[in-house]
Amino acid sequence: MRFAVIGAGGLGGFFGGLLAAGGHEVHFVVRGRTLSALLSTGLSITGGFSARVDRVQATDDARTIGHVDVVLVAVKAGQLPDIAHQLPPLVGPQTLVITMQNGVDAPDLVAATVGREHVAPGVVRIFTQLDEPGRISHHGGPGSITFAGWDNVETPLVEATRAAFQAVGIEAPEPADIWVDLWAKAMFIIPTGALGALSGQPLGVLRTALRDELAACIAEVEALGRARGVALPPDAVARTLAFIDQQPTDATASLQRDLLADRPSELDGQVGAVVRIGRQLRVPTPRHALMYAVLSLREQAARA
Repeated sequence: MRFAVIGAGGLGGFFGGLLAAGGHEVHFVVRGRTLSALLSTGLSITGGFSARVDRVQATDDARTIGHVDVVLVAVKAGQLPDIAHQLPPLVGPQTLVITMQNGVDAPDLVAATVGREHVAPGVVRIFTQLDEPGRISHHGGPGSITFAGWDNVETPLVEATRAAFQAVGIEAPEPADIWVDLWAKAMFIIPTGALGALSGQPLGVLRTALRDELAACIAEVEALGRARGVALPPDAVARTLAFIDQQPTDATASLQRDLLADRPSELDGQVGAVVRIGRQLRVPTPRHALMYAVLSLREQAARA
């Protein structure tokens, strides 16, 4: 199959590298140091998964690639506006565009550029890290990607894409409802990331000393999902808390780690999206609004 991967960080480099090592034609759309590194020294993956691609096909201009079967959009949510112009040259009549961002609004943002008929919302469950351009390390997690067409309709291309992932060792289960999966992950990742960044505490503290606040934040995201028509289970908040209870006490979310380290983060794409969708649907999200306001000030100060 013919793939294009937008971004070559922890996710794009990992999934694209394994697919390329598995014999698929993979083109990376990247820029700057990452482009130079991929072209000069290749791409390597170490850890639980390992692969090496010596000759990487990479460019900073998607127009040189042409139409592909599948596009993996693997940049952070805040970078989506910057890469939107790279998508149309890659998308043919049947192309599948898989969104891989944390949060809930990436499918809508990408669909505004290429059309809903091409977008496959995706949920990634894996821990990877960009050690340096072209060098990705895998640190655990299920190592899976769950995706489906916008209306959960199976097509031959969706099935072939799942088979391509599975052939290189990546779990790609068929979801009963991709929107339930997407919002269920958001109920976990957004509140823990924002509350963790605000408090500076790991999951072990959030789920004990701050449990009531954590539950209330989860409930805000749940209410948005239901207002959007997502068929979340009746006990969705309890399930999310039970999942958090199973995680290591010292675990932290990537949003929290990025904010506390003054790195570019997905604050706007995750917490900001919750606030914006809440306003659009007239669903109150007071805790996320407060966390977004405070954390935005911190982020602005770090950039000054």
